[in-house]
Amino acid sequence: MEKLPITAIILAGGQSNRMNGVDKGLMLLAGKPLFQHVIDRIKPQVDFIMINCNQHADQYGSLNYPIFGDDLKGFLGPLAGIYSGLLRSNTDWNLFVSCDTPFLPDDLLARLAKFSATHQAIFPFDGKDNHPTILLINKSVIAQLKKYLENGDRKLMLFLKKIHATAVNFSDTPTSFININTVDMLESANLAIEANK
Repeated sequence: MEKLPITAIILAGGQSNRMNGVDKGLMLLAGKPLFQHVIDRIKPQVDFIMINCNQHADQYGSLNYPIFGDDLKGFLGPLAGIYSGLLRSNTDWNLFVSCDTPFLPDDLLARLAKFSATHQAIFPFDGKDNHPTILLINKSVIAQLKKYLENGDRKLMLFLKKIHATAVNFSDTPTSFININTVDMLESANLAIEANK
């Protein structure tokens, strides 16, 4: 299959309720913000990068990637960020990744893209859980997604079922999809990195 141009869009638009209100994408892991770890993992795999954030635009903009907020106001969840990203992207295929997953696999895109000929949306399954906020998705779903959001629906997995998305088994690398969304998890990850130095 010919290599498709891909835009990666970092989802950092949430309220970080479990991080005591501190923006989780900006929390430091080994001295570097979480969202920067995500970019470092994903950059070699894609052609373009954008960041979806609804606050702290100066800090997210510090790496000079395009940044944008949700078009639909009110912190409506990841689907609002996905919709806003698809509207702005110049590539048909887009890889959305959450800002709190710093250990993503180096072959994430290659493994998801194998299903791009037969599905409009593809996400990883780690052997136990689905990870729908890590999502390879085609712009062709924009109209369906707009209608879904306008109806007041917010559930990401429900939308993915509607468009017949498929899951790809990554059970060989389950720790790649750990998302650091509490202060305790961040402390544990920092301690583990220190211990392995």
